[in-house]
Amino acid sequence: MKCQRCHGLMVVDHFIDMEDDSGHLWMRGWRCVTCGDVVDPKIHRHRLIQSSLRDRMAQVLARKPKKVREVVRLSA
Repeated sequence: MKCQRCHGLMVVDHFIDMEDDSGHLWMRGWRCVTCGDVVDPKIHRHRLIQSSLRDRMAQVLARKPKKVREVVRLSA
């Protein structure tokens, strides 16, 4: 797997979720050996959702016809 930030090598690593209310929770994720970027399943899911929304918005904007405005001169 390649890092999205720097295209470096991603390796499997284990992390502790410190914000979990039930105590420490170990989880697996990917860490870039070059830049240190971390991707766990939650981060990956969020990035997929964001890219999907961005793609849909780009499609909607590409389909909208541009409004042609006519210039009307007012005589005084």
